[in-house]
Amino acid sequence: MARLKWLWQYANKEGDSPAGRGKLFTNRRPNDDGFYRVKDIKGKVDGVKIGRLLPAGTGIPGNVDPITGTPYLGDNRLRPKSFKKSEPQLTGGGIVFSLKDGSYSNLFFGNYPPQPSYYEFHTVPPYPAGLVPPNTESFINFTAWISDLG
Repeated sequence: MARLKWLWQYANKEGDSPAGRGKLFTNRRPNDDGFYRVKDIKGKVDGVKIGRLLPAGTGIPGNVDPITGTPYLGDNRLRPKSFKKSEPQLTGGGIVFSLKDGSYSNLFFGNYPPQPSYYEFHTVPPYPAGLVPPNTESFINFTAWISDLG
């Protein structure tokens, strides 16, 4: 089955690190909510090559609820940009992937007050649980667009 190729990029709200860009590959048909399933990812984050896309339903090390210890699970879903701000391109589960330096990232949309936004949760060894150093969570500007209907 043919796949769609997307280009994607993000940077923190100030336009610097973290910053990533590359290609995403999805199935050709969206679900009923307009989301496509991401099947593969290529690119770099802060100059580090992406290792691999983690399977949907997987969490990255350290990205857990601080109270319950339950991991936040990625769903690897993406939809085209909408003119409605209430329709983000990523879900709350987001896209989960590893990097070649042994770190992991989760790009997602957080519908948190006062301002819903895109985020990157990034974790590095020793992968402590939650938002504690050396883990980081950054507000990001994220966008992706279909580049090839293949």
